[in-house]
Amino acid sequence: MECMKMLLLILLLFWPCLYAAKLTTQANVDDLTNFEERLTILEQEVYRRLNTTERVLGQYLTGRNNTNLAGLDVHALRAGILDAQLKPVIFSAYKQSSESGISTKVTIRFEGTYINLGNHYHTENGIFIAPVSGVYMFQWTIVSGSSDFTTQLMVDGTSRASSYVPYPGGIDSSSAMAIIEVNMDDHVWIQIYGSSEYVYGGSNSFGSYQSTFSGILLQTS
Repeated sequence: MECMKMLLLILLLFWPCLYAAKLTTQANVDDLTNFEERLTILEQEVYRRLNTTERVLGQYLTGRNNTNLAGLDVHALRAGILDAQLKPVIFSAYKQSSESGISTKVTIRFEGTYINLGNHYHTENGIFIAPVSGVYMFQWTIVSGSSDFTTQLMVDGTSRASSYVPYPGGIDSSSAMAIIEVNMDDHVWIQIYGSSEYVYGGSNSFGSYQSTFSGILLQTS
């Protein structure tokens, strides 16, 4: 009874706005003289529009059809959305020990990591797997002392960038950086184009030579 009184009060206060906005879609509502009948029709229209709004919002928030807001855990949903927005994708890997005899199309494995948020870079094989589609920046530095060769940034078997490693007669290094679009689940790695090459690895202490491979997600798409 109290709810009905409150609803009647609200409708009386906002009746001019509701009337001007033509809230109801039934053409004959203006011809009705019974106040309770008009109120019933208006209630039905309000509920219909609220249900439509809930259904649309539920589908938008979850990506599933036939999802109603009443069935959602709003706090868990909100936390999930925030988590998804705040999860960066960053890795910085380095070669722990030197390796010789690396030849064409062989992946350079960087066995250690300084940072690997999300664990999308895999130290066991030197491959980064993109968790989402977007624009990524990759950087790699190769230290060598055998002969000149090139390294390639590979994305799912296709070379997307390359870098020349010179050999002036001693130890030398080459660094490169590329900003490219990568699709979700694409595999990204650094490989050599050369014959029986030598790549330095080691600690970050003074006097050591260290080859590195890093990447960061700049923007999702």
